[in-house]
Amino acid sequence: MRNYITALLCLSALSASAQYSGKFTVKGKLTQKATQDTIYLHYFADGKQMTDSMVTVKGTFQFKGEIKEPVVAYLGFRGARDRRPDNRKLYLQPGTIVLTGTDSVRHGKITGSTINRDAEALDKVVRPYMDSVIALRMKAMRLTKEEKAAPEFKVLEANFREMLDSSEAVRIRYVKAHPKSYTSLETVSNMAGMVIDYEKINPLFLSLDTTLQQLPMGRTLAKRMFVAKNTGIGVKLADFTSKDTSRNDLRMSDVVKTGKVTLIDFWASWCGPCRAENPNVVKAFNAFHDKGFNILSVSLDDKLAYWKQAIVKDGMPWYHVSGLQKWEEPAAKLYGIEGVPDNFLVDGEGRVIARGLRGEALYKKVEAVLKQ
Repeated sequence: MRNYITALLCLSALSASAQYSGKFTVKGKLTQKATQDTIYLHYFADGKQMTDSMVTVKGTFQFKGEIKEPVVAYLGFRGARDRRPDNRKLYLQPGTIVLTGTDSVRHGKITGSTINRDAEALDKVVRPYMDSVIALRMKAMRLTKEEKAAPEFKVLEANFREMLDSSEAVRIRYVKAHPKSYTSLETVSNMAGMVIDYEKINPLFLSLDTTLQQLPMGRTLAKRMFVAKNTGIGVKLADFTSKDTSRNDLRMSDVVKTGKVTLIDFWASWCGPCRAENPNVVKAFNAFHDKGFNILSVSLDDKLAYWKQAIVKDGMPWYHVSGLQKWEEPAAKLYGIEGVPDNFLVDGEGRVIARGLRGEALYKKVEAVLKQ
């Protein structure tokens, strides 16, 4: 039975590959483009940036290539010093994609591509909400400190959150209504972000057609969700062992046992936001260590000297470990860390209480947990 299921999964992956991988052609005609300008096509394939170019002839151009899955590309002309570039985003997929227009790539019309059609349809309904989000953010950035303390600012914040929630609701409705669209897969992947809300993202992912789930983007998201499921609130984290500053082994579970609540903190000496956050972590440690709060910091450094210097300089008198492997740090990969600073607050058994606590939020959460 297991071999049969494995065979089905392999066939599904091959089917997905056959449908979404292959040769593509991007061709266009700009009817009023009289000059012979160089047009460029930029995209990523197999982890490498690809750039193709050609000189337009009476506004016509054509690019050919091959991809293993749909990819985002940028097509257009580079701008001179006195004008902005004329370019646009599009998706490459097997087959022929056609752009037609007058003298502008940016305002041209794309046909012959289901993915570009679907992406434009979704953008059309999401765009009004995102335009409002941008406008509200710009308005907030122009306010003074005193204006941000006024009651009107809370109204602005509420409107901002409402627009974000509305745009997300539109995306969710689109995914549920278009389970076979590649745009739905990309939408779910984008919604997942760096720290996945498993309870929200997993049902959306499972609603997608299995062909999409077996694409490279789908398989990557599935792996990330597996990690998210095993690092969610209430879950007991998997144990790990790493090297302390003296290069001796130290187990996470041994540190957790020493406190009522422990912060497993991911950082690095080269990370500016981490160094800026360290005073807040020090403040919480000094306030609550005697009451049962402990910290195990895992560094994504690769140079022992820099790591140790930062610990001393930032005054961090708690447990520290690192494999000195930067983003290949085993503990970081185990817990799905994709950016620092990040952290998990766990109880005495290693069960997750909270994640991503920063600033006063960390102080207040530790204080509240220790009062329970």
